[in-house]
Amino acid sequence: MMSVAAALLLLSAVGTLAADWRYPTPGPDGSVGAPENWGGSCDQGRRQSPIDIAYAASVRGSYPAFIFDSYDSLPDSAYIVNNGHTVQINLDSSSASSSVYGGGFRSKYVLEQLHFHWSSEHTIDDRRYALEMHLVHRQSRYASVEQASSHKAGIAVLAVLFHVDEHPNEAIQLILNSTNPIKAKVDEGQPLRGPLHLNDLLPKDRTVYFRYEGSLTTPVCAESVVWTVFPESLPISLGQVQDFMTIHDADNRELLVNYRPVQPLNTRVLVLVSDTEVEASGARRIASGMFAAVLLSLAISLF
Repeated sequence: MMSVAAALLLLSAVGTLAADWRYPTPGPDGSVGAPENWGGSCDQGRRQSPIDIAYAASVRGSYPAFIFDSYDSLPDSAYIVNNGHTVQINLDSSSASSSVYGGGFRSKYVLEQLHFHWSSEHTIDDRRYALEMHLVHRQSRYASVEQASSHKAGIAVLAVLFHVDEHPNEAIQLILNSTNPIKAKVDEGQPLRGPLHLNDLLPKDRTVYFRYEGSLTTPVCAESVVWTVFPESLPISLGQVQDFMTIHDADNRELLVNYRPVQPLNTRVLVLVSDTEVEASGARRIASGMFAAVLLSLAISLF
């Protein structure tokens, strides 16, 4: 098993990668509208991510339930790093791996890392959320995310959205506490300051989600990702969002935002996976309620 010290040494050897690209500078209102000009597939691709998830543009789908394996807690070898673009928790692939299958996946996907974007990258009906977490998995047949990114559906990302709430999120606070010593130290990392339970970072309802084929949202923007975006968001306090904004980038500036603007859906299919029977019965209840209201209104007008 690779030790944390060895993993951090390997990370420092490739630390110059953090200086290769930047997020666009936000405007005075905090929004990001200018193109990033990252080149390659990022500029020329037709299946790029993130996207605006519009309910009206989705089609109905049904898949078997997700099966999450070893999602109870991360191994002791997991460590957190400020890579100049986000804070990221890396897993040692040689240790017991967290994985996911089912949910329409044709094979098993192994969790490699998770990271955060503030504000969210995906929007739902043009609504942006406070934070978005990406759980990045590779197909088990590939040895690394880099290798998997060269193959169609080689990578699966689960995206979890967070909304602002009056109470802090305990799992997120553990991550922020672990980040404090490396906020201004790009490409440095350290072990987590306690056990992190992945189930605490997933929505309770994992049967409703959007599915589409897209890309990584950072260079090289490889179009090899199967995206799962859960519409049920988790709570996070405003203070916690502001703590993420104090992370420093490779230029030693506060990383106020680190999301890529939404990309065109183009000819892709956006699937809304849900319990169709529940949806249908709900629609019938709404329809019958409207019919009853019309009858009541008509009856009143006759007297």
